[in-house]
Amino acid sequence: MSELLQARVAAALESLHLNTAKANLMRHLQAAQERKLSTLAVLDALLTDELTSRKERSIIVNTKLAHFPVLKTLDSFSFDAQPTIDRRMINDLQTLAFVERAEGIALLGPSGVGKTHIAIGLGMKALQAGVRVYFLSAQDLLDQIHAAQLDGIPGHKQRHLNNVPVLIVDEIGYVEFDKKAATWFFQLLCQRYERRSTIITSNKAFAEWGEIFGDPVIAGAMLDRYLHHCHVLNLKGESYRMRSRKRASGGDNAS
Repeated sequence: MSELLQARVAAALESLHLNTAKANLMRHLQAAQERKLSTLAVLDALLTDELTSRKERSIIVNTKLAHFPVLKTLDSFSFDAQPTIDRRMINDLQTLAFVERAEGIALLGPSGVGKTHIAIGLGMKALQAGVRVYFLSAQDLLDQIHAAQLDGIPGHKQRHLNNVPVLIVDEIGYVEFDKKAATWFFQLLCQRYERRSTIITSNKAFAEWGEIFGDPVIAGAMLDRYLHHCHVLNLKGESYRMRSRKRASGGDNAS
């Protein structure tokens, strides 16, 4: 291939914003000459490089937009330290079929047993598959609800909460909702019901949600919809952080 033709192809790739393909053009042309590869094989290699690069960049951008407080994966979760979890259920959830079916996931249990880790891990799985995810704590949700109430109309973030394919609401039960906020959250779950997947972590049993939301009727209606298509995982045991402190202080060796 002449230098002029190579330059034309490189310029065309740049014009089409196929920057990764342009950067790898010479390498693939040299490989094709050495291994006598076809033109179609070179084109396939260039396009594969470009698509892979774009997917990686998309994951990086969407991970930032997800607003995870920390990055966690299911591979780093200590299932041996949490024997109450049904590994078969986790394996099924990792297929992301729950996203396709717009099902919910509820992770219940005391503080420190791994609820948030699993929620973020599933969120990361979804992101890697090209599914948009948004994470917020119950306090963040309350702040957004109050901001929407002050505006008087649903804002961009509220529409985003309705439409994001996977919404993770962390730490339900640590803050109390007034009746207006509870009604707003109920409407959010109604909007997402059978349309989008919602993952909720909570330190409270469902029977206590009437106290969290200040109204047993609203809490009951909320749970009626949310639990209709929902995978419930009950985690038990001692906090990982508490166990770490005990090990650091030699507590496990105490008589």
